[in-house]
Amino acid sequence: MHKLLLMACLLTATGSFASDSNSIKRHELGSWERDIGYSGITEVNNQLYVSGVACSGKTMEEAVKSCYTNIQDILKKFNLTSEQIIKETIYTTDIDALIKVIPTRKSFFKPGQYPAATWVQVSRLYDPEHLLEVELIVQRN
Repeated sequence: MHKLLLMACLLTATGSFASDSNSIKRHELGSWERDIGYSGITEVNNQLYVSGVACSGKTMEEAVKSCYTNIQDILKKFNLTSEQIIKETIYTTDIDALIKVIPTRKSFFKPGQYPAATWVQVSRLYDPEHLLEVELIVQRN
């Protein structure tokens, strides 16, 4: 009896795992992704995992505006809005400069509709000219 129950559980787990893997969709944001070996967006069921959107500018404010404008464009392609962003991770080379432009970042969200967030200072990003990179998890309603 226990062997039968164990086999049924294994078959059920294996079957659900196989069907879940079929629901993974990978979307390319740029041709360079193939060269490096990653997907700009991975969609699993009702969630989108957006790889770091990297931005540069003469100032942190310009870089933040550039990043969030790019993010809005990405979201629009999937019929999503900033209200559906549930997690944001920002990697920056200058956290003090990023702190000074918090109002600029916040302007891309509806008041009070901010995602969970983590900000991390790093010594550099993939392209040394990038000042920040924003990674997201977005939930479809």
